[in-house]
Amino acid sequence: MTSSGEHLRRFEGRRIVVAVTGGIAAYKTCYLVRELVKGGADVQVLMSRAGTEFVSPLTFATLSGRPVIFEMFPSVAPTDPVHLRPASWGEVMVIAPATADFIGKLAHGLADDIPSTVAMAFEGRLLVAPAMNPKMWRSPAVVSNMATIEARGVNIIGPDEGEMGGVHEESGVGRMSEPDVIADRIEELLVADQNLSGKRVIVSSGPTREAIDPVRYVSNRSSGAMGDALARTARLKGAEVFLIRGKGASDVPPSGVKLIEVDSAADMALSVKELFPKSDLLVMAAAVADWTVANPAASKLKKDRGAPAIEWTATEDILAWAGEQKTHQTVVGFALETDHHLQNARQKLEQKKIDLIILNDPTQADSAFGGSTTRLTILAKDGEVIELPLLPKRIAAGHVLNVAARFIERQSG
Repeated sequence: MTSSGEHLRRFEGRRIVVAVTGGIAAYKTCYLVRELVKGGADVQVLMSRAGTEFVSPLTFATLSGRPVIFEMFPSVAPTDPVHLRPASWGEVMVIAPATADFIGKLAHGLADDIPSTVAMAFEGRLLVAPAMNPKMWRSPAVVSNMATIEARGVNIIGPDEGEMGGVHEESGVGRMSEPDVIADRIEELLVADQNLSGKRVIVSSGPTREAIDPVRYVSNRSSGAMGDALARTARLKGAEVFLIRGKGASDVPPSGVKLIEVDSAADMALSVKELFPKSDLLVMAAAVADWTVANPAASKLKKDRGAPAIEWTATEDILAWAGEQKTHQTVVGFALETDHHLQNARQKLEQKKIDLIILNDPTQADSAFGGSTTRLTILAKDGEVIELPLLPKRIAAGHVLNVAARFIERQSG
């Protein structure tokens, strides 16, 4: 499941409808609802009658904090048609698990239970997470029905290959996608601000490693978390994203980006230079070494030979190079300053001839390397200064990219 840092209210205030149909994978939907609620979402659960045979409505009511809707004909008549309230209320409706029966109803316009009726009238985006036995998934009817709903613009996630829920079931394709993967897809569908759509974005992330010998190297404490958040958010905003990432970065890289792993500052410079001419935005979030070892040993240095005489040489200033070479591109740099923060950041902004500089003080406990939160100040070349409060890195990334998107628009116009 997603780590605790990833739960930092990424669904704050969003309205999500979760429909549960009759499959054993319904137990996994409990984890999905919990994930969404922990992320700040308001969740309305719907269930088919068959779905209630696998997990009780009480379970989902407890997890979501809302009564579950599963009766087509409730004993107390509602003020509005029961299927219209969630259909107009929700921003995204996810059906998890989506059985072959539900998929057939959706494909052929049938509405005889709560999930299929609400889906028919739903005004937001539909996300279907199929789950069924591999033989059923391969059947011509299901294949045809899936093609039909996909052609209509219904979003599909999965199914995955793996073990089935039943003890004696064969493994194969048909397993419902994992709850955290579905939650990530929901987040993508909720991103309304596609202000980087059609843009090509380069993000550098993580530390560089400068070799002393084939075994040892000099590096820094960067985890790559901020750069990874920027890359992931840029993708959510519609960009084609190239993530140039130091091999010392600590977490799994975000999905959906074109990953280029590099080791040294020279490697990173080479990759940036190759991609920069055809890019719209470069965000240099990597902690690139200022110096590299001029005389790395060809073989492992032996302890009994005493301390090695290391010669240092300055690495290329990639940010300054980009500032000199840019034509239509927007260039964003980071300034990790431990003193004279604004003065040093502004000086760097002007000297590098870039558009934005993002000031960060890594000595702060709530903004340190490897943490899940940060406190940034955005300085623009036009004099604008934006001080962000303490935020999860993924949300801070959105603010940075929104400002960068305005510069892209100006420079392309």
